[in-house]
Amino acid sequence: CMALTSTMKAGVASFLLVSLVSLRGGSGFHFSRFVDRATANEGKPVVRARRRLDDDEREWDCSHYSHYLVDRRKLLRSSPFLIGALSSRVVRATDQEAPPPAVPAVSQAKLASLLKQVPTFAIVDTRGVPFFVVGEDAKLTSYFFTSYEEARRILDVAIKSSDKAIAATKKEIKGKRGTVTKEDEEEIGTNPWRKARITTVSLDLAVTLSSKGKLAGAYFKIAPNESDIEDALEADKTDDLPEGRVPLFYIEEMKINGGDDMISPLYFQKKQLLKEWRRQSKSSPEVKVTELSATLGEMLSGTDTELQTLRFIPIEGSKLRSEQILKKESEPFRLGERIVVL
Repeated sequence: CMALTSTMKAGVASFLLVSLVSLRGGSGFHFSRFVDRATANEGKPVVRARRRLDDDEREWDCSHYSHYLVDRRKLLRSSPFLIGALSSRVVRATDQEAPPPAVPAVSQAKLASLLKQVPTFAIVDTRGVPFFVVGEDAKLTSYFFTSYEEARRILDVAIKSSDKAIAATKKEIKGKRGTVTKEDEEEIGTNPWRKARITTVSLDLAVTLSSKGKLAGAYFKIAPNESDIEDALEADKTDDLPEGRVPLFYIEEMKINGGDDMISPLYFQKKQLLKEWRRQSKSSPEVKVTELSATLGEMLSGTDTELQTLRFIPIEGSKLRSEQILKKESEPFRLGERIVVL
């Protein structure tokens, strides 16, 4: 993946429901929060604005993931962290030269190839431009969903919520003025979600974009299924999973045939893990949970050769769905533009 340079163009102020911001160059998520954003305008006038933005050039490299040092024994109980969180720290030698760094068990190229086998799903328009929503923290965010079904569910919620908000606005105007004029229709706008579709993006790109933090004024995050978040919280005995964190389920000592050798599988869904376990054993296993970012960081920095056996197992049916999408679509995911729903 080569370095990409994105330059944000200054926009012209205008009142629209969705702002399409063009860029020059460049080719957990907690679901109740997303639904809140989708329904934020419910019962209120629907207004959209193209924001004027100063030219903002940022050059970023998606060719690698930075290392993050973690004690393997503490990995499963450690707080989740972003890959690259230590990339800005500098270790300085004092009286002695620092020892040469240990060779990680998994290379960056190998990890990228493993992540490429896992599809994610994004909401885009007909041209492949991703949708961004504005959160309560005023941050523009676009999501990569770990399953097609969850992306579809969220899109359906957004469509219905926007339709309801538009209908409520028209009803309010008609009640006050007796009619809805053409000017009112233009100011209210149309439902942008009705032109949306779902595309597929490999997990390696999703991880790269999400781990970069702010990119040209916006953020990308990976979003697990709502039910998978609940399973993870139950297994980990915690109350909440920070937005953007992705749980992974596993059973200690569990191995499956990976073709050439035996592998240690990590699943995005607990039910899929248990389904595979029951093919091997009738016992009741202890399901444990870790987190995607933490696992990637350990694979890139740890030296335990057991890390080489880890594999990310795509959600059942997602690879087939991804292949079907790619066969039909003429416009894939497009970096360099965005659709902002306010």
